Amino acid sequence: MKLTQTQLDQIKSFISKRGFTAIDLQLEIIDHVACRIEDKLRENPDLPFEQALKQTHAEFGVFGFSILEDALIQSLNRKYRRQIGLELKAWLSLPRIALVAGLAIACFQLFFIVPPTTFIIALSICYMAVAIGIVIYHSWIRRRYRRILAMQATNSFVFFPGFILQIELLYEESVTASWIWACAYTLLAVIFAFFFSATLRVVDAAVARCRELESIRLPEMHH
Repeated sequence: MKLTQTQLDQIKSFISKRGFTAIDLQLEIIDHVACRIEDKLRENPDLPFEQALKQTHAEFGVFGFSILEDALIQSLNRKYRRQIGLELKAWLSLPRIALVAGLAIACFQLFFIVPPTTFIIALSICYMAVAIGIVIYHSWIRRRYRRILAMQATNSFVFFPGFILQIELLYEESVTASWIWACAYTLLAVIFAFFFSATLRVVDAAVARCRELESIRLPEMHH
């Protein structure tokens, strides 16, 4: 038995009141609860919807939806890690790997062409600009989805330039050969470029899943 839009709205309101703010998690819980209620109403058509909702909530015991929340967070994290694995596979395949190699060579050479301190500061500024740009893009273009679990990880990248500058202080006091530092910064540049790319892939997958669930369970939000 399919639920009406009014009933789905009741489920959404019921779940929202219990403190679930991450949109992807909230939609997964709505879908799970709606499926369970549909099963109950299919088995017993005379069962009032409100009673079916209460029974579904009671099935999770004294902890309510917290148990379901933990299970769904683990499930979402597995899906997001799978997306990171797919992105890594893409980076290790042509033509992406050729671009990565070009980036690595360029960073390594620039370390010796440009004064190291200038290079490190410029790298931090460029990284900060890209990070802020991505955060603004997500917050503005996809403002409906800025509270998904995957988006929270994206926003944390804006703090990386501070980490680079701390390493720069170590470099100034170090007697280690310059080529070793060049390799280290090249590796850092490639690693964090990958994390940027992987995070964007995860966010895209999360938003696509949210839109899919909205089209099924909350079509008025999808339009």
